[in-house]
Amino acid sequence: MHNYDRWVERVLWQLRRALDSQPGQPAEDLSKRLEHVAHLLAKDLYFGYQDFPLERELLTRIRQVEAHNEKLQSQIASATSSILEELDKGFNRPAITCRMRDDDGLAGIAQLIVTGGPSLQAVERGREQADNFLSIWLEDADEVTILDPFLFKREKPFQDEVESDAVRQAAEHRHADELLALLGKNKRVNFIYRGNPNKGDGGPQKVTQGVANRIADQLDVLALKATFYVVEDLHDRVWMKLDKKGCWNANVVGTSRGGIGKRPTYILPMGPNDCGEYIKYVHHLMSRAQKSNERPIDFKKPRANKVSNSGRTRKVGA
Repeated sequence: MHNYDRWVERVLWQLRRALDSQPGQPAEDLSKRLEHVAHLLAKDLYFGYQDFPLERELLTRIRQVEAHNEKLQSQIASATSSILEELDKGFNRPAITCRMRDDDGLAGIAQLIVTGGPSLQAVERGREQADNFLSIWLEDADEVTILDPFLFKREKPFQDEVESDAVRQAAEHRHADELLALLGKNKRVNFIYRGNPNKGDGGPQKVTQGVANRIADQLDVLALKATFYVVEDLHDRVWMKLDKKGCWNANVVGTSRGGIGKRPTYILPMGPNDCGEYIKYVHHLMSRAQKSNERPIDFKKPRANKVSNSGRTRKVGA
C-alpha cells in the first residue's frame, strides 16, 4: 500500500472515531463527506507539510536496499556466466593423463617403470625389462651415445656374497656382453663415463677391469666404431641415438646399469627441445674428456697443474 493511502486511512479512522461521539447524523451521507474531507487532508499533508519523517526515512531505506539488491543480482549473474564459461572450456579440453603411467597417453610419456626388489629373480626381471625396451628403441640408430658414470662397473647382486674367480669372471663377461647386445652391430658408439681414481689416490673403483677387457675384445667382432670418453664429473644416466633421419633422440634412465632391477626405476623419453639442448652439453663433455678408440680407459688422469715451489713449474700426475 502506498504511503498516501495509509494516510487517508488514518485520517478516516480518526474522523470516524469523532463521529461515534455525535449520534443522530445520517450515516451514509456523512460518511461520504468525511471521506472527501479525509482525501483533502491527506493531500495537504502529503504534498504540503509532509509531517511523517519516520515513514519517509523508512521508504528511502527500502529504495536503497532495492537498488543494492538489483546491483548484487547483476554481479551474481555476471559471475555465474563466467564460471559456466570456464567450466565449458574445461569440459572441452583434451584429457590429461598421468605422466607416470605406462599407457598410450601423450605418446607414452612414461615409457617404462622398471621393476626390482631384493632378490636375484627381481634383478634379472628388471634387467630384462630395461634391455628389451632399449634394444628395440636402438634398432634404427646410426650412432649411439651412452652417459652413465658407472657404465662399466659390475656390481655383485649381494654385497656379502663370496665369488670364486671363475664365477666373478663369468659375471663380468656377462655384464659386458649384455651391454653390447643392446647396441647391435655396425654402429658408431660413444661411451661417456667416470674413470677410476688415480692409483695413488684410492677411492671406490668405477670401472671393473674384467668388463673393460671384454668390451675391448668384442669391438671388432661386432664391427662397432667405439670411442670411450672418461670424465671427472658425471651424474646423468642418459641413452641417446642418432636415427636414420638424422635426429637425436634420448631416454633418461633412473639408475646406473648395475643398479637396474635392484629397485624400481624408470626410463623416460627426453623431449625434442630438451634433447637439442642436452646434446650441446654432451659435446662439451667430449671436448674435455680423455678418450680412446680401443678400450675403456680405466683411470682418469689428473690434469696438469702448475705448482710453484722453487720458482719453477712442473706437471703433477701423468
